[in-house]
This record gives sequence, structure tokens and C-alpha cells, in this order.
Amino acid sequence: MIKNYFKIAWRHLLRNKGLSFINISGLAIGMAFATLTGLWIHYETGFDSFHKNKDRIALVEKHTLYNNNRNTQEATPLPLYDELKSSYPEVKRATRMDFGDQHSLVVGNNKFKKLGRYVDPDFLEIFSFPLLKGNGKTALNDPNSIIITESLATALFGKADPIGKTIKLDNQFDVQVTAVARDVPENSTIQFDYLAPYEFGIQVSEFVRNNKTNWGNNFLLNVVELKEGVSMEAFSKKIGPLNVQKDERVKNQTLFLHPLSKWHLYNEYKNWVNVGGKIEYVRLFGLIGIFVLLIACINFMNLSTARSEKRSKEVGIRKAVGSKRLQLIIQFLSESIFTSFLAFLLSLALIQVVLPYLKDLGFENIRFSFTNVFLLIAAFLVCIITGLIAGSYPAFYLSSFIPVRVLKGMLKQGKGPAAFRKVLVVFQFAISIGLITSTAIVFQQIYHAKNRSLGYNPDNLISVDATDELAKNYTVLKQDILNTGYFESVSKASQPMTRIYNRWSDFSWEGKDPHTDIALDAIMTEWDFEKTAGLKFKEGRPFSIEHKTDSNAVILNEEALKVIGYKNPIGKTMTSGGRVITIVGIVENVLIDDPFKPVYPLAILFNANAANSIFLRVKPTADLKKALTAVQPVFSKYNAALPFEYSFVDEEFGKKFTTENQVGKLAGIFAGLAIFISCLGLFGLAVYMAESRVKEIGIRKVLGASVTNIWILLSKEFILLVLIACLIASPIAFWLMQDWLQKYDYRININWWVFVVAGLLAVVIALLTVSTQAIKAAVANPVAALRSQ
Repeated sequence: MIKNYFKIAWRHLLRNKGLSFINISGLAIGMAFATLTGLWIHYETGFDSFHKNKDRIALVEKHTLYNNNRNTQEATPLPLYDELKSSYPEVKRATRMDFGDQHSLVVGNNKFKKLGRYVDPDFLEIFSFPLLKGNGKTALNDPNSIIITESLATALFGKADPIGKTIKLDNQFDVQVTAVARDVPENSTIQFDYLAPYEFGIQVSEFVRNNKTNWGNNFLLNVVELKEGVSMEAFSKKIGPLNVQKDERVKNQTLFLHPLSKWHLYNEYKNWVNVGGKIEYVRLFGLIGIFVLLIACINFMNLSTARSEKRSKEVGIRKAVGSKRLQLIIQFLSESIFTSFLAFLLSLALIQVVLPYLKDLGFENIRFSFTNVFLLIAAFLVCIITGLIAGSYPAFYLSSFIPVRVLKGMLKQGKGPAAFRKVLVVFQFAISIGLITSTAIVFQQIYHAKNRSLGYNPDNLISVDATDELAKNYTVLKQDILNTGYFESVSKASQPMTRIYNRWSDFSWEGKDPHTDIALDAIMTEWDFEKTAGLKFKEGRPFSIEHKTDSNAVILNEEALKVIGYKNPIGKTMTSGGRVITIVGIVENVLIDDPFKPVYPLAILFNANAANSIFLRVKPTADLKKALTAVQPVFSKYNAALPFEYSFVDEEFGKKFTTENQVGKLAGIFAGLAIFISCLGLFGLAVYMAESRVKEIGIRKVLGASVTNIWILLSKEFILLVLIACLIASPIAFWLMQDWLQKYDYRININWWVFVVAGLLAVVIALLTVSTQAIKAAVANPVAALRSQ
């Protein structure tokens, strides 16, 4: 019987090739992108799940109150580590961890710059990063030891055993390989190419050594593993006031635990409340993937019920010879599942074709392997569920026909099925219009943030990480760079132009309220910084070699001046760290951190010794390729241990929009798919409508109806449905996007014309789709349709 069902299904598909193409292609596209979305969701929700003790691991974070703003930060002070280990029995293990940075590693002629982290020996006990060689319990005991990943070991030593071998770190320190770790999984929040003991970091960094007992300087991560049965919430409350208790200078700070399970998807806070994070996009695209698949299923339902008269006699005969309704339901569901299976096979091919083009949209680590049995089973289940959903209504509807009425030719579709089809068409286009509108608003928000004033000029600005060798030879390096003739200025600073390294709360000035905690971002730099960065002065002057007192000078941005409140700031003084500094200039607000947030108060301090980044301003008339070729040997001369690596500041700034760009492009793709699949269904319905009303059209033409009259007659019902979809989609899209925009402090106001444009676009696309069949029916010869009458 089942074999017979599938044989009939195959014949039905071949007999209705156009309808079959619309159904199979629509379902295939829907299943392909639903599967891809499912793979992406599985990948995102699987972050850090491989750690054995994941339910007891947490990062110690803190809530702060600066400038009357409630903020949350990951960085905590160095002495917190010893306090947690010695005074809190709830803590089973603890480790310090820096934020990770690129360092040079040299073995013979093999030179690489890799991501390293300083951690404590408990790190490998807390986290499940398996070692291929070496002992995890002792590998980090020696301060001069290093653990490298498998891929780095191969790059440095080839096939030789790396254990016991020496590596030159940062072209200064000899460290010995004590273990080799398996490469870090892609879905790990913590990434590294090598691990070194935190005690080694203390030895080589004067800054770290000077802050061993300072509770007010926050520059590292503290991770704990709690003992079994200890509540994270209760422990958070216990350690909450620890910072304030340990140092009377620390105010308005509260420590708390952020569980490992929430690091990736729930990492955003607003006013001390966790407001989610990437989980919002996981939910969003999960819903969109389901909706796109539903739109494809709706096509199948609509076209199957619309053409029910074609199969009514088959149902009548089957019932007359003894078929029960349940058997007919099983038959039609089998046909639906068979169609879905064919679409499933096509969707597998689509996935392989499309996946490489989605690499830049967050799918770079997504794999679809035909050797993964569980993945294939999951995809096949999607196929079965799709077939059941798509075939459910047609199966129950077709099997309900009364055989006597059918065989007498008395079957006429009532208002119920037609109304249901209209509802489904409205649903399809409401989703499509909502996605089009949302995509437009996302890109408006990105454009709004990209085009706000930066306060500096990122174009033709090159940034180079300053190693110790480059910093030591900076004066001659700068002159050699200028001597190439391609650069108009060179400067250095304590940080890149797109990241904040320092936020200090020790600034004081005349009239400051002693009861408020106010912090300013701090950049340390020297002469020519304003020229190289392209700062825009509102008052005063830049640092100058002609002013010997500039060693104690400061330049403020407009927001800092607003916080300080000086009316005539130039020449007035402030204090920082016990040092009196004089305000020499005021610049426009410099946007360094999040482009979607207000600019933070900034103090630019003169410090000739600060050098984490070196900036090169290329002359406007210079050839960029020639400039880079000319400057490369200059850097190699003073930094022979590493290859010349650089970045363009404008490109680095553009990376701040990565997530929003991905969301916008993916939403655009889904909107395009939704409207395309909806139009496939609309096309099929238009074909059916033209076929079923062919005699009516013939009579109307004989009585004098024009092509335009016929076109309007056949198109107006569909256009009305699309307009109703616009009216439904617009307020829902407005509400959802208004809620999405609330996460950004710097945001657009949604304009009414976005909804009008999205609606008009949908109407035009629908009109073009329907018109192909409406015009074809309108220009047909009425004689052919009426000949049999």
C-alpha cells in the first residue's frame, strides 16, 4: 500500500511539473536555510560546553558607579586572587588570567607572533583544555615554562618533540616547553596559542609588580571554580563589598560571579542588569529560520487546496470503493513527505553551494559533514516534520470530500478554504515585509553610527604595535620613517585609536565634589600626536617641544571639560596620582570605544615613555603600496625578531560594526528568501486562478473587456492581500525594532517612510509576479476558451 502511495505521488509530481517545481524548490530553500540556521544556533549555544566543571566555573566581575553611570566590567585587581584563595573556603581553585595579547616566539629561523595568556597552574585543572604531552599539574610550576598548542608546536619545531626545547619570547626571554595542548576549539570563549605562568608575567612587568597590593587598579581577569554544592548567587553576595572593604579609596564597586555558561551569550549589562547579548540574535534568527520554513510550507498548503478540484474525483472513487478517511489522510501525508524528501535532497546540495558564501556572516566555523550521522538524522527529522506540517491541512481537507457530491460534479470550494488561503498569503507577506523593514532599520542604525563625528581622522592612518625594541629605538625609528618621504607625521601612544586601555578615577580639580566617583579615560602620548591622529582643537594648543612644562600638561576632550566644569580651562590645573597637570588644550570628543554609546570623558596626558602603539600618517599624495614597501625595512631594522605587521585605523574602527553588519546582511538574505518563496506561491496561485477562470475571462473579452480590465480583475485581490499584510507587519516591525534599538544609547528614530517603502516594494514585487499570469490570460484568444460552449 505504501509503495502504491509513493508511486501515485511520483505520477502526480510528473503530471504537474510547474506546481511540483514551485513546491519542491520552495521547500528546499526553506529547509536549507532552516538547517543552516539550526547549525549556527547549535554552534553558538555549544560555546564552552566541553569543560568538565562548567557549572562551577565563573569569572569575577564588578559593577561600578562612575560619573553617575552604572557600568559593569570584567577587569578586577591583582590582590583579589590571593584573597579568594586564602580567605574563602568555598573556592576550590582560582586562576589569574590576562586579556591575552600577541607576542613574538622565535625558534631558529621560525618567527611567529601568536596569542598568549598568562595564567596560574590551576588553570588547566579548572578548564578542560587537554594536553597531548606533558603533565598539566606541574607544567606551569616553573615561571620560565610555556605550554604551546599542537599547531604552534608544529610551526616552531616541525615533527620534532618540543618538550624541553627553548623558545625566545618577545626576543628577550628564554622559556622552556613543558607541555603541548590540543588546539583550542573554535567554540571556546578563551582562545590562546600558548600559556605562560602568571608569575612570569609579574617578573617581566614592572607595572604588574607595582600593583600587587593595589585594589584600585583593575587590569586582569580572576576566575574561580567553586566547590560542589556552593551557590554562585550566595557567593556573589558574600564577596560583593570586598574591594571597598580592602581599600577605603575604592568606592561604589560590587563584585559578583558571572557563570561560564553565560560568558558567550549573556555578556551584556545595562545599569548593572544582565540584558542578554548574543542570545538575542540566536533567538531572532531561530524564529526567522522557522518562519522562512513555514512560508515554504504555506505554499504547499495553498497550492494543494487551491487545486483540490483536480483530485476530487480520485478521492470520491477511492471512498466509493471502500477507502477510509484515515487511509486517504495517510496517502496525502505520504505524498507530502515524499515531496519534502525530494526537497530535502535538493536542500543538501543548496547547503554545500551556499555555505562558503556565508563565511563573512558568522558561518566561518559552521560545517555540514555527510559523515556526521547525528547531523544527517537531525536534518532528516526536519524533512519529516516539514512534510507533515506542509501536508497536514491539505490531507485533512481533501479527505473530507463527500463521494456522492464529488462524483455528481457538485463539489464547489466554499468560502472557508479560500479564506484560509488568503490568511496564509497575508501571513507570508507580513513576515516578508517585516523582514524588509527590519533590514532597512538595521542598516540605518549602522550608517548613523558610522557617520558620527570621530573627533580625529582615521583615513591614511596606520597603526603598529610597539614592541620593547621599537619603543627603545623610537626616536631614530621616527626619523627614519619620516626620511622615507611618504609620511607627514609619526607619533606613539599608550593605546590604539580604537581601544581604551586606561580609565582612571584619581583625577581631582578645584570644585570637584569629594563624594562623587568620577573617572576619565586616559591616553599617554607625546609630540605630534594631534597632528598624526588629526585631532580637532576647540581651544588651546597641542603638546609642543618648545614648551618645557608640557611634561605636566593635559589635553581634555569636550566631555571631560563638561564633567570638570571649568569656564575658561586653558592654564588651569588638575591633579592625577599626586601630580599637578596643566590644561593646555580642548579637543572635540574623540570616539575610541563603542560607536553606539556616548563618548567618555578623555584626558590626553604627556608621557614620552608610553609606547604601546605607533601611528604613521601617510601623506595624501603618497602611493600607499610604495609607502608600506619603504617603511618595512625600517621596522625590520629595529625589530628584527618579528615580521612587519600593521593595521589601518579606519578598518579597525569598521570592525566595531561586525555584529551589526552580520545581522543586517543575514536579515536581508532572509527577507529576500521570504519574499522569493512567497512570490513562488503567489505565482502558483495566479496560475491556478487564471486556469480556473479562463471561461469567465473569455466571456468578459467577448463583451468588450480590455486587457487592462482583465489585468486589474485578476490582480486586485492579491494586491489587497499584500496591502493588508503591510498594515499588519508595520506596527509589529515598529514595536520589535524600537525594542531592539533600546540597547544602543546612540540610535536613530524610526521614520514612517521606511514602512511605506517596504510596503511599496512588496506590492511592486507581488504585482510583477501576478502580472505575468494575469496579462497572459488577458491577451489569450477567447475563442479557444469558449469553443466547447
